[in-house]
Amino acid sequence: MQSGPLVSVTIPSYNYEQYLAEAVESAATQRGVRVEVVIVDNASTDCSLALARRLAQEYDNVRVVEYAENHGIISSLNRCRDEVRGEYAVLLCADDCLTPGSLVRSVNFMELHPNVGMTYGPVLDFVERSDVRQAQIDVPSRPPKTFAGSEWIDRRCRGKWNPVRTPEVMMRSSVLDVAGKLEPACPHTSDLNMWLRIAAVSDVAFLPGPPLALFRQHGSNHSSTYVDSPLLGIEQKWVAYSRFFETVSDRPEGARWERDARRTLAKEARYAAGRVFVKGGDTGAAESQGLLDFAARLDPRRSAADDWAWQLRRRLGPKKARTFPLFLPRLLVGRLEWIASEKRRFRSGG
Repeated sequence: MQSGPLVSVTIPSYNYEQYLAEAVESAATQRGVRVEVVIVDNASTDCSLALARRLAQEYDNVRVVEYAENHGIISSLNRCRDEVRGEYAVLLCADDCLTPGSLVRSVNFMELHPNVGMTYGPVLDFVERSDVRQAQIDVPSRPPKTFAGSEWIDRRCRGKWNPVRTPEVMMRSSVLDVAGKLEPACPHTSDLNMWLRIAAVSDVAFLPGPPLALFRQHGSNHSSTYVDSPLLGIEQKWVAYSRFFETVSDRPEGARWERDARRTLAKEARYAAGRVFVKGGDTGAAESQGLLDFAARLDPRRSAADDWAWQLRRRLGPKKARTFPLFLPRLLVGRLEWIASEKRRFRSGG
């Protein structure tokens, strides 16, 4: 029998019958570590529950928890949290997968570094498991990077993008107990809020090298609700940050963290407003103005050059503004910033 600490991999399941078996297999067959897989079914209306029961019969380390009612995504995730029995916890959505050996790699590091409450690492996006090439998995390991919790929070408050996807994360259960449950006010960004709260009470480590998990891209992703609405996405980020700041109001860094997050999100909203404006029509004009108004509430500071640029955009109109030479460099810079952030996410955790 396998010895050592137990890892609880919880899988929230709701109508993902077509993906569930791959997720469970990827966790239940991990080697070199004790693992329990808990499928938490939230009143699925397809055949997910029947499949979960069959998987529990197939694998000795899989159990199923059934709920008769579905109370939404955050309730589902907190139900998973309640099922954690191991020293370490992993939240694996039913459409994602772990890579072979990912759990033992994370556990071995955390056992040697009791100050670290959370580890994460590279993640591969995929559509079908067959699309992932072995060469993408067999990547040389590199030295881990450990961040003091306050340093990691600094980086998140100054950076546009959350570099953590979720399936690659391993959390120390004792730290998770201190951090608390997922925040219901953040249905889209509860993960970011949780990472910040964990970093407020422990260090965070990034394990570069082989991907730790596979993140499936498809039209039913929870995040797809926000893809077509930059304003909604940025507003949800601010909810995650503002709820976090309420929990650290007594810390000396709290005011600096909030100032940096406000400035970062305001900058993102103003950039997004320019991109939305060129869509044209009433929708583009209304959403771009909504983004500008939200940016002003976060950080009222803006330059005379910004005001002049918006006057020019409105005079030109969406069609001409889309290709006006003055605005093209900023769009290019935005794209390059995103590419650079993805490279940093893979190399050093953002």
